[in-house]
Amino acid sequence: MKRSPNGINVFRFLEGYGVKVLPYHSKRDPRPVNVVYGGREVARLMRKDIERTGVMVRCIQASNPTCFDDLSMWSTYRVLCVHFPQSEARDAIRAFSGIDIAEIKKTAHRLSIGVGGALTKQSAAISIELARAIIFKETAA
Repeated sequence: MKRSPNGINVFRFLEGYGVKVLPYHSKRDPRPVNVVYGGREVARLMRKDIERTGVMVRCIQASNPTCFDDLSMWSTYRVLCVHFPQSEARDAIRAFSGIDIAEIKKTAHRLSIGVGGALTKQSAAISIELARAIIFKETAA
């Protein structure tokens, strides 16, 4: 696994992709396009694999650029690790461009939290729904 070298600035990293990092206290709904609040999740993912984090950012931008929240980023990163481990970045971006992460997140939220309590973690449900949408899209093509 490639780790980010010490000193990589999250702000500059995301700025290279056209994504702004704003403080948590300026959070608002609806979430603006290409905005990350805080950046802690991105920093954590950058420490794991900086190249895959860049692909994750581009996949979210191709799908729905308002979905730069912690759950969507972590779920997208997990799907990239499992379904696109050795693939070219353009293949992963093309797969994500045909699906809407915001809709998948709504569906996963309904699946994970029911009337009687939580069924599963939201991030796991989002990851499963993302993978299902990508596999369904590939088999339909």
